[in-house]
Amino acid sequence: MADDVYIIHDELWENAKRKLAERFGSSLNLESCLNLIQEFEAENPKYKYKSDLEIFIRESVLEDFIGETRETIFVSTIHKAKGREFDNVFLMLDQFNPGTNEGKRQLYVGMTRAKHNLTLYDNGTYLDSIKAEGMQVVLDSQTYLPPQELVMQLSHRDVQLDFFLYYPHLIKELKSGEFLAFDENGCNNSKGQAVVRFSKQFLKQIESLRHKNYVPRTAKIRFIVYWQKENTEREVRIVLPELYFEKK
Repeated sequence: MADDVYIIHDELWENAKRKLAERFGSSLNLESCLNLIQEFEAENPKYKYKSDLEIFIRESVLEDFIGETRETIFVSTIHKAKGREFDNVFLMLDQFNPGTNEGKRQLYVGMTRAKHNLTLYDNGTYLDSIKAEGMQVVLDSQTYLPPQELVMQLSHRDVQLDFFLYYPHLIKELKSGEFLAFDENGCNNSKGQAVVRFSKQFLKQIESLRHKNYVPRTAKIRFIVYWQKENTEREVRIVLPELYFEKK
């Protein structure tokens, strides 16, 4: 078989990029996707092979292509951040105890996630004796009020996965960046049809926020991903929206 069968020709490549921008112009992930494409183009200036593109996408992580102009913050526990790196890390240590070996390991993992800048917020004294080049210590006694708005990115644990098995035709019509209406059990599309159902665990989390006077305002689709049901070969699209809450 000829080599050019596996090559993505320039005309087809440019046409695909144009259609991507047209179809997903309102997507929250378009900028990251275009950054990924630009990086692939820089690494493959002459020929673009389909297999190389597949490998490049598979081995990439979202954080590598977040635009510098975007104010994106990834919130994570120290445990979940293990093995990952970020340009700027803000480490929150509230009543943290580094007296055990496990505590020391956690502190080491958290601090070494930073590639350029590390900012620690702590209310202990265990770091008082540390000196480092460029280190700055600031005492802050200000009281901070709760934020007026909260944004929560849902994961697969926050939705009922089996729900998506029965409504693939509705999910197929959705795209990233689209607004959804919020109801007590999940989210609906513009026609009022249910396209997301929350898990019991997440419903409890919403109720906890209500007790703190946070009410859900709206939702916007961030990710539509594929999920493969256990012990089957069936792949199902699932919707993972961002939820916006405001304080009453």
